[in-house]
Amino acid sequence: MKTKWNHFKGYVRLEIIGQDSSSFINTCIQSGIGIWDIQPLDHNRALVSISVSDVQKARAILKENKLKIRIKEKKGTPFLLKRMWKRNGFILGMLSFICLLFLLSNMIWNINVTGANPKTEYELRKAAVELGVTKGKFIFLLPNVREIQRDLTEKMDNVTWIGVTQRGTSYRFEVVEKEIPEAKEITGPRHLVATKEAVIHSVFVEKGQPIVGVNDYVKKGSLLVSGLIGKEKKPELVSAKGKIWGEVWYQTEVEVPLNTSFQTYTGKYKNRHYVSLFGMNVPVYGFSEGEFKAKTETRNESPLYLAKWKTPFSYVKKEIRETDGVKRSYSKAEAIEVGKKMAKKELSKKLPHDAKINGEKVWQQNVSNGKVKLTMLYQVIENIASAQPIPIQQGE
Repeated sequence: MKTKWNHFKGYVRLEIIGQDSSSFINTCIQSGIGIWDIQPLDHNRALVSISVSDVQKARAILKENKLKIRIKEKKGTPFLLKRMWKRNGFILGMLSFICLLFLLSNMIWNINVTGANPKTEYELRKAAVELGVTKGKFIFLLPNVREIQRDLTEKMDNVTWIGVTQRGTSYRFEVVEKEIPEAKEITGPRHLVATKEAVIHSVFVEKGQPIVGVNDYVKKGSLLVSGLIGKEKKPELVSAKGKIWGEVWYQTEVEVPLNTSFQTYTGKYKNRHYVSLFGMNVPVYGFSEGEFKAKTETRNESPLYLAKWKTPFSYVKKEIRETDGVKRSYSKAEAIEVGKKMAKKELSKKLPHDAKINGEKVWQQNVSNGKVKLTMLYQVIENIASAQPIPIQQGE
């Protein structure tokens, strides 16, 4: 261990010339000067090793003893670095090559998508660009694989699952698309029947015999438009076509707390960047003065590569966002209004795109356990007609 330390500090191999070399060696030892590897050559010459830091002290003792020295070798880290510095062109070139290789090893060079049709693949690549996943982007500046997978799945409505893997400089996206069964259009003779219980609001028939009129009450499965037209004894079979708008009632229930406490983001944030080595984080930049009183932290760590080899270094990014505690209180009247909006919004998600909410009514309301509970009734106008094939025997 001592030999390695001497080599690290640097030492010189000296030839001591003179008749009193043994006195010099003894004086050095008594003065605490590190001297080792003593090798007598003859009666007035000897070789010794002395640490670089002790050379000046040794020179003073040499003068006192009227001895001469000749430096035979210079060994250790300081002399190695000095020799390397003299070849600074080579060193700079080597360092530049390593830096360039390091940067290229941590950039995205390839993005593959499997399991998607051309349209879905285009949408996926477009969504990936919005997240920063593009060729030439540094991998350690991107969100981790889990976050990318989650964000892409949320953005893509036509997929069931997206798998994201990162190997070296390549990203791979595996897509499982939603299998939406194609609705089989009935092209032969058909009736139009009610899909649900309703009161007829309006009737628009393009083809077929209307069976119901405005304000008629119908149950689910009731015949609305017949595909049998003409004479009763010899009817003609047609494919009934039209829209029958019915007044349908929906009931929804919601609860609104009168008092709630929650955390919100103020919009202020800080990004702190580190280089991590064996779990020890070395700050790089982003360490401005001041701390948030209330905050949340997210940590993203990306390993760093050199060519295809994973180095012990990793890039760490911490996002610190300021939060603020908020207490919200509603009166009963305010809670009812909030509940109405919530219920209407939830119902709108479930209705067909061409349906229209025509009226609403608070059916029940009560306050218990610090919550307002509402039961809402909604009057909705929607198309209730659905095609039903006409049995062969019915048209005979």
